[in-house]
Amino acid sequence: MRGTTLVSKGVIALLVAAFAGAALGCSPQGPSQESAGDRGQNQESAAQVVWSPDMDCTTCHTEEAATMEDGSMGACVHVQEAQTECSTCHVDSATLSEVHQDATATDVMPKKLKESSVEPATCQAAGCHDVSADDMLALTADVTELTDSQGTQVNPHEVMGLTAGHADILCSDCHSMHKAKANAADTCVSCHHAGVYECNTCH
Repeated sequence: MRGTTLVSKGVIALLVAAFAGAALGCSPQGPSQESAGDRGQNQESAAQVVWSPDMDCTTCHTEEAATMEDGSMGACVHVQEAQTECSTCHVDSATLSEVHQDATATDVMPKKLKESSVEPATCQAAGCHDVSADDMLALTADVTELTDSQGTQVNPHEVMGLTAGHADILCSDCHSMHKAKANAADTCVSCHHAGVYECNTCH
């Protein structure tokens, strides 16, 4: 009888311990309580970005920032040789202010930043690529990269002034500072989709 009583007491003790454990640690938990510091940090990270020309763009645009330290990128050459900053080339303040209007620090960065462009006048500003049109033509006279399927070779800086469509081509359409190698022919093929540079051969 005494053995039975001990077993019964042991079972009861185990059941009490199990229920106590469930009540204390294993019961479904409600939402975790944020500390005031955590709430402040979350609110700060979701704060809207107020764009200004002197802000540190690299805080959010980390992929572009990495190109400024990669010697294979044009952005790195510009930073090292001309001590440029983001705002040296990206001068379209009105557009930049507009596209950052609803941005927050927690937003996912778009794969391609296409809202703002770098105008040729910025590239050709004093102290930068400020050579005459004739000098620019001479610099690329022997470039063979733009050769079509018929063997026609064109000077990339000569075609820019041939027609109204060519006049719309920007320096940055062929010279991407944030990619390892720009392929000017990719710009051509957007119109010359048959791989022939002679006009009026497609339509």
